[in-house]
Amino acid sequence: MRKPGSSGPETMRSLRTAAIQLLAERSYEGMNLRLLASKLRMHAGSLYNHIESKQQLLFWLMKDSTEKLLREFEETIAEIADPREQMLRFVAFHTSFHIANRKEASVLLTEMRSLTPQNYRAIKQLQRTYTDEVQTIVERGMAAGVFHVHDSRIATFVLLQMLTSVARWYAPKGRLSVDELVAVYTDLAFSMLGAATSADRTKSQQETAAAAIDGFGNDGSITHSVDLGSHLLHISVAPHPANGKLATNGTAKAKRPYAAPQVIAEPESDLS
Repeated sequence: MRKPGSSGPETMRSLRTAAIQLLAERSYEGMNLRLLASKLRMHAGSLYNHIESKQQLLFWLMKDSTEKLLREFEETIAEIADPREQMLRFVAFHTSFHIANRKEASVLLTEMRSLTPQNYRAIKQLQRTYTDEVQTIVERGMAAGVFHVHDSRIATFVLLQMLTSVARWYAPKGRLSVDELVAVYTDLAFSMLGAATSADRTKSQQETAAAAIDGFGNDGSITHSVDLGSHLLHISVAPHPANGKLATNGTAKAKRPYAAPQVIAEPESDLS
């Protein structure tokens, strides 16, 4: 099988962008390589110099994206020993990564079902490696008395699902900056893990999220449900307006305290 990416970097970047756009517009079933070639203004036959099949294209996109996520995550926490600080950095990294790559992340999450069984297993193994590394942070925090959860595996699944879902609903013209959104998610994560509030987020965490795009579109409250298949997670956060008014992008924002988040997991079977 010809390996995608063996051609010039610029060609492969254009191919990736066009493929993600087509998948978003038409889904895996609705797109084909002829449409992709047309979008790239390339003869259909020439496209086969870069990719052999639609399935290979989807697998390459997912593998490359997941490997990048794993690699950058490991680099983010590599020099940190304290599990609390690791968790702060992880939440900022994972959230900002999925904001910056939201279209790709949303499409690829949806199209996992379109992989062949062999390709599906390969991607799930990469995802499992990432999950295991996050779970290690949770368990190290439990051992240190920082986090307090009954089941580290379920807690890790819920945490990842909550943070990853930002790719599905984030809008760049909303009222909160990325750093403010990371603060909300950090408080949710630490509350769920039974840890002390993370209001004293470090400068290093703010720098982790700094490269992402500002804001998200929402009204005053955040209500989110995550379907984990065998679990249903409900998350509710209600902000208290400053002086009775909610600040919007482009105006000075007073810091608004948030009500304690309600995180409810309703398990029907073991996720492990």
